Amino acid sequence: MLPPHTSRHRVIMPVSGVHQGTLAALRYARMLSDDVTAVHIVIEPDEAEKTRKKWEKWGEGVRMVMLDSPYRLFLEPLLEYVSGIAAQRQPGETLTIVVPEFIAANKWTSALHTNTANVLREELKNQHGIVITNVPYHVGEQNEL
Repeated sequence: MLPPHTSRHRVIMPVSGVHQGTLAALRYARMLSDDVTAVHIVIEPDEAEKTRKKWEKWGEGVRMVMLDSPYRLFLEPLLEYVSGIAAQRQPGETLTIVVPEFIAANKWTSALHTNTANVLREELKNQHGIVITNVPYHVGEQNEL
């Protein structure tokens, strides 16, 4: 039996900062859907404000949700947000998480950043209609804006 035709496609993109790699992932996310939401986990309010201002300038009009994390956790607030969106999905709606992925010359740095996508994938793999996609970019390309 063929799966039902997807009637809607939503994209969520975690954003830790605004730089060339984030914008490359955003371009990819916008190719998938017009319904893209960037999500920034607020761990340091001053840094979050800088990120918000950069997103207003460089985020191509894509909405950004700022999630407070009083316990300095990154994945838990993101997973809670994704679960909330997933619970409200329409039948046939696909939810794609686009994760900008650092590719560093140093294996340890790469492992740290790759871990975010891996943990998301592990936590969400049993939910139907959720796809996690890494968009790799090299740290040498990560020019701050």
